[in-house]
Amino acid sequence: MTKILLVGGGSGGHVYPLIAVAEALQKKIKDSDTEIILLGEGKFFDEAVKDSDFKYKKIIAGKLRRYLSLESFLDLFKMIAGFFQSFWYIFWLMPDVVFAKGGYASFFPALWAKFFLIPIYVHDSDSVPGMTNRLIGKLAKKVFVSFESAKNYFSPGKVELVGNPIRSGLLNGNKEEAFTFFNLSSLLPTVVILGGSQGAKKINEAVLAAIFQLTRDFQVVHQCGDINFKEVSGLVGEINSEQVKNRYRLYPFFKDKELALAYALGDVFVSRASAGGIFEISALGKPAIFVPIKNSAQNHQHLNALEIVKHGGILIEEENLIPSVFINEIKEAYQKREELGVKIKSFARLDAAEKIAEGILLF
Repeated sequence: MTKILLVGGGSGGHVYPLIAVAEALQKKIKDSDTEIILLGEGKFFDEAVKDSDFKYKKIIAGKLRRYLSLESFLDLFKMIAGFFQSFWYIFWLMPDVVFAKGGYASFFPALWAKFFLIPIYVHDSDSVPGMTNRLIGKLAKKVFVSFESAKNYFSPGKVELVGNPIRSGLLNGNKEEAFTFFNLSSLLPTVVILGGSQGAKKINEAVLAAIFQLTRDFQVVHQCGDINFKEVSGLVGEINSEQVKNRYRLYPFFKDKELALAYALGDVFVSRASAGGIFEISALGKPAIFVPIKNSAQNHQHLNALEIVKHGGILIEEENLIPSVFINEIKEAYQKREELGVKIKSFARLDAAEKIAEGILLF
């Protein structure tokens, strides 16, 4: 039996493309003698695999932090545990090929795969690859990247630009069903605000500061992040306004089905500049405003945003995220929605997962 092992974990940006590649592999595999297995860690990995039909194993993984934190002490023990766990799973499963999505959960499984002479394929989502992927890239047979600029960090002979894998169901939401699900009107345009898997405090603050002006002309679906939901919900609850009550909807985080409906409903999007968000929204062909995290690793979100700006995306830096700028950019994006939609869709690469799957199957 042929075994394909896909490894990754941590943030949603490392987990969700992993699922997209697994789905693409499943469609391409015709015989029952090929088995797809997922290996990873973290709550996003747990939720994603439980909602899928794939076999999976969980490992412990420690994060190498570049800042002082008490959690670094605990992470040292997690790394030791993950080192031996990864050995056990690679030895016990002995896959024919390993695909690593990156992130700290990928490193030790990729290292042991190389030790056992198992071919490794890796994908990096961002315009500036993370440290783990730069290391795994040296071990890999093939490196797939989302952004043209990322090609410069890997050996030219084994790097391929494919885009970022997107889960198949996200772009197929039904707009009429979305109006019902969110209990909103079909007579008003909708702004969808996405804080990403970790939430976005600066974006949440901007939304609350502009909520009265924003709901005069738009309906708002706001995903604020699990850790911010209680605070934002409390502040919204203090607003005594029928306009806000009727036109504003708050959610901590979207599962796939909910996100697909939000994507179908939105006329304008506001998002962090994660690779996942950029490629999913560009695939919709709808105008979008991106607010990169100011201190992301290697400043990758800012650099991601600069890439999509070339294709009609709108960039607002955190320090410029004041109500007047926020409202004006949303209104202008809506007015220019057809022009911006065409531009941003030119950036999308809808076949990324399929190209990666094809590459892996050539092992």
